[in-house]
Order: sequence, then C-alpha cells, then structure tokens
Amino acid sequence: DYLVACVGGGSNAMGLFHSFFKDRQVQFIGVEAAGLGLHTSHYAATLTKGRVGVLHGSKSKVLQDKDGQIAIAHSIAAGLDYPGVGPEHSYYQKIKRSRYVSVTDTQALEGLKLLSETEGIIPALETAHAVYYLKELAKKIKSKKVAILCLSGRGDKDIGIIRQHIKFG
Repeated sequence: DYLVACVGGGSNAMGLFHSFFKDRQVQFIGVEAAGLGLHTSHYAATLTKGRVGVLHGSKSKVLQDKDGQIAIAHSIAAGLDYPGVGPEHSYYQKIKRSRYVSVTDTQALEGLKLLSETEGIIPALETAHAVYYLKELAKKIKSKKVAILCLSGRGDKDIGIIRQHIKFG
C-alpha cells in the first residue's frame, strides 16, 4: 500500500519505486532532509523547497539562489546532503505519482533511536529520516495496510555523528 524511502539524489528511492510505477494502488513517499528546519536555509529538501534548474547537465529540481546559482544543502546524513535530485523524482512529483515530505535532523535521530531500541538495527542516518516518517504514517493508516520501508544502509558508518547527538542507556 505504501513504499517509503529516503531521497537525496534519489537512486535509493527510485530503486524501490520503479517496479511499482504502474500499480496506482501503491503510494510512493520520498522522505527528504529538512536539516535544521525548512524555515532556515540549512536543509536539503530539494523537492519540497527547490525549483527547476540544471545541475550536472540535468534539468530537475535543485536548491538555488535567486540568480539560479546552486545553493549549499545541509543534512546530518551525508547521503542526503545534496542540492539536487534525479529528474525521475521531479517527474513523479509533477505527475503526482509520488509525494515528498521532509524530516529534520532531530527527527531523524529520533527515528534512528526508535529502530535501534525496538529492532536492534542501527540504520544509516539517511534511512533514519524515512524511519521517523514511517512512525508518523503508521499513526494515520488503517491497521490492515502494508507499508514497506527501504532500509538503505547501516549506521555503523555514522557512529561518530550519532554519539554527538544521542545518549544511549
């Protein structure tokens, strides 16, 4: 019923979404990095806050200033800290095939802690964004619905950052 994945450049989410493109009963939800908040200039929510531009020779949504120069992106997750997104995601958003939401660094850390404590899985900080959103989605959907989360990476690469922000035990 639902596919949930983090989106930076977009390859992770597109890998999950693509095979279900024609099945309109399956809802695609891409979770972007809101960084320190969408009210600041420190985020990487390209589909939420960006506009059409060109990056690396590709026309898609990008974070840019008023002159069209590429803006600096921010996310606690290195894999989401990117000012552009693959053009497929811009297209999916335009045709309303996928929706995109954003999760802050603080919320992503909550998602990481939740999955670590309940399942013993330390997700990558990128995936932790999607974990947090999935928790919020679960509050809204009917119990018979199925939601699939793309667990895109492991968090051991992020331990240094995690230890700076979360106290365990």
